[in-house]
Amino acid sequence: MMRLINKKWIGAGLSLVLLIGMLFASPDAAAFGRLPAPAYASAATSIYNLTVRPDILTISEQSQYQISFVTNVALTGGIDTVQIRFPSAFSFRNVSWASANALVNGTPDAGLDYYNGVLNVLIPRNQTIPAGWEVSINLLSWYMTNPSSAGEYTFSVSTSKETTPVTSNVFQISEFVNANGVSRAHVSFTPVRGYQSESITIRFLTNRGGQLIGGVDQVLIDFPTGVRLPSSIRNNSITINGVSMIDFDPTVIGQRLILPLSLTMNYPENYSVEIVIAANSGITVDRDASNVVARVYTTKNPALVDSFPFNLNKTPDNAYIPPDDKDPSVSVAPNGAGNPSQWSVTFPRNTILLMEGDTVMGFTLIFPSGVNLPTSIAPQCITVNGLASSGVLTTPARRELFFTLPVGIALYTDITIQIAVDAGIYNPPAAQYRMDVYPQRGRRTITTKTFERKSVADTQLQQQNPPQANTTRILSLNINDLVASRDGYAVVLDVAPQLIDSFTMVPLRFVSEGLGAAVVYDPAQNTVTLTLGAREVVLWPGSTLAKVDNTVVTLARAPILREGRTMVPIRFVAECFGAKVDFVSQAHPITITMSADALTRMPTPAEIQAAQAGAASGGAGGGAGNTGGTGGVSLIGRTVALKSGGGNANLRKGPSTDTERVGLLLPGETAKILEITGEWYRIEINASFTAWIRGDLVELR
Repeated sequence: MMRLINKKWIGAGLSLVLLIGMLFASPDAAAFGRLPAPAYASAATSIYNLTVRPDILTISEQSQYQISFVTNVALTGGIDTVQIRFPSAFSFRNVSWASANALVNGTPDAGLDYYNGVLNVLIPRNQTIPAGWEVSINLLSWYMTNPSSAGEYTFSVSTSKETTPVTSNVFQISEFVNANGVSRAHVSFTPVRGYQSESITIRFLTNRGGQLIGGVDQVLIDFPTGVRLPSSIRNNSITINGVSMIDFDPTVIGQRLILPLSLTMNYPENYSVEIVIAANSGITVDRDASNVVARVYTTKNPALVDSFPFNLNKTPDNAYIPPDDKDPSVSVAPNGAGNPSQWSVTFPRNTILLMEGDTVMGFTLIFPSGVNLPTSIAPQCITVNGLASSGVLTTPARRELFFTLPVGIALYTDITIQIAVDAGIYNPPAAQYRMDVYPQRGRRTITTKTFERKSVADTQLQQQNPPQANTTRILSLNINDLVASRDGYAVVLDVAPQLIDSFTMVPLRFVSEGLGAAVVYDPAQNTVTLTLGAREVVLWPGSTLAKVDNTVVTLARAPILREGRTMVPIRFVAECFGAKVDFVSQAHPITITMSADALTRMPTPAEIQAAQAGAASGGAGGGAGNTGGTGGVSLIGRTVALKSGGGNANLRKGPSTDTERVGLLLPGETAKILEITGEWYRIEINASFTAWIRGDLVELR
């Protein structure tokens, strides 16, 4: 009886199980709210619920990433893997991932293998992840770097058992760090050669939830240690989105620069702002530093935001810093009372303030009491940086002289007004004097430094007319003497000729213009171009490279800067234009003679280079007559090494310090010159690696 009962119960139980199975298998089961089949029973070939959560959403930052998904099938530790595919914009510090760089469900012992944008993660051996469970992978922040461009990004993920890649949620990488500040700023310092400082560009986005209002808001920049700010900066030295600051002046407080926005400077939210601080601002760098940051913020968005890291390169020691009390200087020769004299008034660059524009078109000179002005002066008797005036008016009763220029003179150059002896201006009685100068469209009258007139001149200089075209020209100079002559016409130099490393260095402008050449300085390219007839010579101050009629010539002694003037080897410049240099000793004058027919027989670039090679090797014209040269018209293919006594030298991706640094040239290493651009050499090291280096850092081997 018991056996029958048991069989009945067993049969009923089996029937019930079959009935339940049929109900769950019915296509209408879901309609009745019945439970779905377990996830692990699915035959799906892809994961689901893939989510990517970055820890930091700012471009170019190292960030931690959490990647989570649900697996359809069980993943076995030590056997199964997860494949994570990154967009090409993401970068990594190296290609060897360590197990500590990732956590799988909190366990750090995952095996990692990265290749070509795909990271394979081995499930840790002590884990088996059941089907339907969430898999969480943390990629730690010190390894991955966010893209350098803002935008929307996704990852894709698959497993060794679910091989169909699944795309993650979209996440936004931006330039912002927090909600109530501007974006991280991009800062670049561009070194400017010569008596300039640094050109600085700062770019950022305004807050995503607010705007900047002109006349109300301010932009504040905290510069890092190593950047030296002057006590004040003129507003015309700074532009914001291409517009000069005109309504308000910048303020400097320690390392902080405060820029009040002009009335027209209204910027909406999430708007690009670019601040350009010109090289004439006086900001310099007093030490080299890597990966420093500045802080940029506004009165509307006061949260301090560090900029992206940037490097600092020390400004050359002779960089110009606009002085607060440096007035124009006056020189008169001869300086004896009552003599007709040549007058020179020199303004340091960037010390003239104009109501508008950045070029000066003329001056008014107010001479001191006792000076006798003529009723008229010929325009050619007055020059500014060698450019003759276009018109002159005098008012002798008020000792005023007004003149205009045919083209403007840039304020970022030193400006020298020269009035020839033939103008007929006679010195006042012996005493100490100052005079007033007013630039056309200037903001204020400028008073010069004190200058002295003596009873008897130190040197009685001859008075002759300036040289005429198509005549023999004769220049005479003396080592360490400011007094020179041009065809017997007295000239007072700003810088005296000097003997430097056995080379006689002379003021470029005096010699070139004395021979009749036009001189043009391009501060952007740091080039000086000399033109006479069909001959064109291009020099780079600080570089041994030059071009003669577009042919590269190398000097043994590079042009240098002294007191704001370019000094050049005397023989090179003179002989480029067919002139002859006579030099006996330091006790005798240096004479440069250019005959009337010199333009018809100027030497070829090859002849000039050959003369340089002889000078460099101590040949003809050695000692004070040396000008340098290395022999051979072209340097392509020559071997170079670092100059003796120098340290490592930076190698660049391109011919500019603005380009990426790609390595170092070490003492003792040699390289072959492949290409020349300006003062830069493209060199090849070990027949495999090429990069750019400044020519003045190396020497020929």
